[in-house]
Amino acid sequence: MKRRFFGLALALLLTWGGVAAADSPAAESPALAKLQQMVENLGYSVTPSSDNQSFSIQWQAHYNYTLNFEVSKDSTLAYAYVKLGTLDEAHLAKLNYAGLLEASDTGDYYFSMEKRADGKSESLFANTILPLSNLTPEQLRGLLQAMANKLDGSAALWDSSLWK
Repeated sequence: MKRRFFGLALALLLTWGGVAAADSPAAESPALAKLQQMVENLGYSVTPSSDNQSFSIQWQAHYNYTLNFEVSKDSTLAYAYVKLGTLDEAHLAKLNYAGLLEASDTGDYYFSMEKRADGKSESLFANTILPLSNLTPEQLRGLLQAMANKLDGSAALWDSSLWK
């Protein structure tokens, strides 16, 4: 009887331990940790994601943006992006797609869309690519400021409250 109870207790302990390990978030990648430290050193308060795979900051420009950061699987690039809003069918019909393409760069800054679960609306994002190789704090600050400038300068394209 004691042996059976001990075996059952051990099995439950191992099961619960396995569940706890499965629920634990993955470790933050070294590249993401380094980028996060650099952003913090620039004076921003960083909010890590619950899964340790991204982080965000509040960026004050003409608008108040939540700027999110993720690192590519090969750790050579980081992506900074802002969710600009969710557009319903009526707003999508008025969206100036050509203007968004013109405001996008061929390389580091671009707009993207993601279809929502309802199948009728889409989220609009502004993105910039950050090459991580030899990235300095000065370069990072410049890239982030350029993104904020492009967001502010293109507001008439993505801010539906400004559309006529």
